[in-house]
Amino acid sequence: MGICSLSDGARATVLCPVRFLEGGRIFIDAARLAFGNNQECIAVPEVRLLEVVGSTGKKKKIGKVDFLLAQVVNQEAVDFAALEIQSVYISGRSIRPAFENYLDEGQLPEGSRRRPDFRSSAQKRLMPQLALKVPIFRRWGKRFFVAVDSSFFDTLPQIRTQTAGNAEVTWLVYPFAHLPVGGYRMEDPMIYHTLWEDVLDSLREGEPPERSELLTQLTKEVSRRAVFRT
Repeated sequence: MGICSLSDGARATVLCPVRFLEGGRIFIDAARLAFGNNQECIAVPEVRLLEVVGSTGKKKKIGKVDFLLAQVVNQEAVDFAALEIQSVYISGRSIRPAFENYLDEGQLPEGSRRRPDFRSSAQKRLMPQLALKVPIFRRWGKRFFVAVDSSFFDTLPQIRTQTAGNAEVTWLVYPFAHLPVGGYRMEDPMIYHTLWEDVLDSLREGEPPERSELLTQLTKEVSRRAVFRT
């Protein structure tokens, strides 16, 4: 529907990952951190990393990384790093009725609860992607970058940071600031260097209960449920 972002009037949060491609700066920012200044580089989209055997017995590749950044010397790739982009999606069912109402009336319908779902975007989309791909680049000793906007990053649990030299996952956190003449501009990123284990610990969903607590809860359900015999 052509929606790249939502705004509260002061800053925007990105709904479409293409919005991060403004001026190609995410490639420059990540490559400069990975390879240094004044280096020739290329960005290759959607490179598949993992090889599995399909139902027909043939091998196929899965697990696309959004972009592979390669350092180029004398027309030859000599080093590489990964760049993953994460935007936020909208909670609930289709946003089209609310969007059409906004076009007709200039406002969202009464009682609309349409909102960016940062929690699900992080837990259900970003974490499975990182869990699939980051270990590969850790094994190779290569840098892994994640580009998000500041609204998204602010909703994440705090992740312990590291020095750049120890980083396994580097976050490029972009503010999208409102311009006086209208529209929004992607500004300089805040950079956070982290270890993969610290990302896992911080974004893991909650703490498990004690087994005794779970048994107590299940005992309360006994009188409410149909009991069956094996």
